[in-house]
Amino acid sequence: MSDADINMLRKFIIKCIVFAMILGVIFIPFSVVVDPFNVFHASAPRNNGVEPNKNYLKMHNVLNHPDKYDSFLFGSSRVGFIDVEKMNDGTYYDMMYSEGTPAEHYENLKDMIERGIIPKNVTVGLDDISYFVDPDFHQNQLYRLPFPWDGTLTDKAGFFLRYFDLITLSQSIEVMEEHREKKKDNDPDYLMRLLDTGTENLDIPPAFNYEGAKAWWSDYYYPREQSLDDIKKIVDLCDEYNINLRVFTNPMHAMTYAKAMDNGYLVFLEELADITPYWNFSGFNDITLDYSNYYETSHYCPAVGDRIIDTVYNGKTEDQLLDEGFGMYVTKDNVSNLMQILNDQAVNYDLPVNTYADTINRTFDEE
Repeated sequence: MSDADINMLRKFIIKCIVFAMILGVIFIPFSVVVDPFNVFHASAPRNNGVEPNKNYLKMHNVLNHPDKYDSFLFGSSRVGFIDVEKMNDGTYYDMMYSEGTPAEHYENLKDMIERGIIPKNVTVGLDDISYFVDPDFHQNQLYRLPFPWDGTLTDKAGFFLRYFDLITLSQSIEVMEEHREKKKDNDPDYLMRLLDTGTENLDIPPAFNYEGAKAWWSDYYYPREQSLDDIKKIVDLCDEYNINLRVFTNPMHAMTYAKAMDNGYLVFLEELADITPYWNFSGFNDITLDYSNYYETSHYCPAVGDRIIDTVYNGKTEDQLLDEGFGMYVTKDNVSNLMQILNDQAVNYDLPVNTYADTINRTFDEE
């Protein structure tokens, strides 16, 4: 090797060392301190304007406080507006997170049980997200990325390394700065609520914006028969450990429900009854057609959550709503009655059913 080659190699090694020092001394600590998704501040998450990884935060919270809760509510962010303190047969924690799916609920529940946390009660809220969202899609979303609790050290290290992303960090800082400038931190109970009950801010009144309102829908939604298998895993796990399981369907906003119904949601509701009984709150009814019950076309307000609790936990129903399918307890023996109600509603509103107009799978027969 010539002297020139040796000098070039020496310069290259020096550059690598300098780069490693910059990475280790500056960038990595900076990323940990800024931590927009709160994975490095799981014990004291900050309300910084960026959607935190609530899936990781909440599992971290539960596993570090194994005796604090004996019951859990699982679901997408829609169940975040249910006041778990009104559930009267246990100390509940709301495990909701953005686009939470049955597959992820199952993994989280299994991880709890493997660590000796065997709940007394598990309640699961299902909806079109449960049926249409592939959990693998979340592997590319840092605010939804599940932590590999049962993975190898390499898997776990890989999880945290995903958050050392310069581009994402730069974009997040802009959001955080905008949040700070607008002084949007008007939720002083954010930390306590996230780590105590797990719910969203139940004091925010709904203010539905009618202008430009449309169904809540993403272009990656499509019917997944696998989701029913994932729900069956939850049912079997609860049976194995004698956990009291309750299942209900979220009362989706009428616009979103219509879109879901057109793309096979009724198939999901019908087949769900073969797996587990459930309380149905889906359909066109006096609740879902009243836009004042919603923040937007995805999330219902706490008053609607109270109605769910009244029905599921206290057995309170209203004849008019029951006639519309709201609060109906559905089993494999009476699911045809629910299907009749929901199909009649579609006919009355002149809406299509199961055309799969907006999804990859047009019909199950064509798959």
